[in-house]
Amino acid sequence: MENTLRRRAFLKMMAKGLFVSSGLLVYPSLGWSEDAMGYAFEGQSLLHKKYYIKAVQVLKKSVNLDPESDWAQGLLGRAYAGLGQKAEAVVAFRNAIRINPGDTYSRMMIAEMTQKPITGTQKEKKPLTPLEKKALEEEEVMLNRLNAKKGLGYNVKRVVIDAGHGGFDPGAVGQSGLKEKDVTLDIALKLNTKLNSIGKIKSFLTRTGDYYMPLSARTVTANQHQADLFISIHINANNKRSANGSETYFCSKKASSSEAEKVAALENSVLKFDETHKKKPGYINIEEILFRFEQKLYWTESGKFAKTFQDRFKKNLPFRSRGVHSANFYVLRRAKMPSILLETGFISNSSNEEMLKKPAFRDKIVDSIARGIS
Repeated sequence: MENTLRRRAFLKMMAKGLFVSSGLLVYPSLGWSEDAMGYAFEGQSLLHKKYYIKAVQVLKKSVNLDPESDWAQGLLGRAYAGLGQKAEAVVAFRNAIRINPGDTYSRMMIAEMTQKPITGTQKEKKPLTPLEKKALEEEEVMLNRLNAKKGLGYNVKRVVIDAGHGGFDPGAVGQSGLKEKDVTLDIALKLNTKLNSIGKIKSFLTRTGDYYMPLSARTVTANQHQADLFISIHINANNKRSANGSETYFCSKKASSSEAEKVAALENSVLKFDETHKKKPGYINIEEILFRFEQKLYWTESGKFAKTFQDRFKKNLPFRSRGVHSANFYVLRRAKMPSILLETGFISNSSNEEMLKKPAFRDKIVDSIARGIS
């Protein structure tokens, strides 16, 4: 509990005393501070650049100064993992979990690095393991409860806001040159400020500046913050200039329409820039088995959130409402909470683009999203 309070205080300090330059958090005018937090920031920056050896050296200094920082321990685990030093990485991730038992990312990394191969020959159809049987039983129980209660009734207290695209990935670009990445970041920053000023909801951002962030890392951020809701903000585009309006998406294995499938394919296209974690054949991922039955519940609840947000857009914005749709969005797929993707207008439509340029209109979008959450 003490560590959690310290971590939240640290996040507040970030918001007040730090600024973003080229996507990196730094102390104003001083560079990196030579204390535990400063070394952790420097280590995080080195991780983004994939300077794993230097990152390990710096993060060791951080954990030596503050051994009870789950954040620094988790970063150290990532640095060791980048070097392929699994044993050291597991130790660091275990330290992070010891300090913060709710650190789902560290648990996931430990499970992936300590999984053991299946012995013997593989068959196309093999009997379920006891763990798989247990997961299926829990899935059935939870689905029955869901049907009985007509929803989980989430109480949103923590939200992670994702500004789509960024850095070398501009997203869609309008006829006048307006870039999706700039509009989504502005909306996300304003929404974060608005929600935190209200006081009833804790809000966090996946990116705070113009830099690229892998799709998988955005979801990991939401999971690490143990959010109750994950919102990914985007601006739509279409070859048909007449296409306009807003729509809200949630994740599903199969797209609800061919148009929804095209939108998901467009948003997933940046996956070629992401580093995929390749699993060796013959390994069991325990976390994946347990996550399988939870996922259906999150997606079901996401559909209800999507309807709430789209109703709010329809009421508050001078956009045509294009309804609620679903598709297999990578940025939503691994979220361990209800998650939605908002397409707030068409940047390819000259009328929509002109509105999206105006700060006052962006404020209306922010207000609509905030009302949808509350």
